[in-house]
Amino acid sequence: MKLQIEQRERENVVILDLKGQLTQGDEDLSLLKRLLSLLDSRCQEVIVNLQEVSSIDASGLATLAFCATRFQDVGGRVVLLNPRRLGRPDTDIFEPNTALETYQEELDAVNSFFPDRVVPQYDILEFVQKRKQRAANHRVGSTAPRIDPKGANAR
Repeated sequence: MKLQIEQRERENVVILDLKGQLTQGDEDLSLLKRLLSLLDSRCQEVIVNLQEVSSIDASGLATLAFCATRFQDVGGRVVLLNPRRLGRPDTDIFEPNTALETYQEELDAVNSFFPDRVVPQYDILEFVQKRKQRAANHRVGSTAPRIDPKGANAR
């Protein structure tokens, strides 16, 4: 399948959604041209989404590494989203010590371009417990009349 490249933006970060094969020939050349065109237009923050890539070869990987280096040379970055092996969706195609940055979630990839951004962490168990406590307090508070310190009933 020929490589299709769709471009979109999220928080001024360009996201290239790839679909098809990223292999030697027209496919890796079209990606190379698109990335270098973005670089020429001073777009220096790019996410390459590989989720719909059906296969990738050494030439495709070399294109990604080359472009990542070119972006880095001018102070930019290219990061990869959803780099998975064909037929093995839970395994990254890259070794952990690779120079290419990879992310499994789009929000994490976007946030990587904002190092000062603090992403709040939520504890779902704490949320559920607080919600149950509020519900219990509401039930108790709505059935029992409140008494003020002077002894008069208050609602």
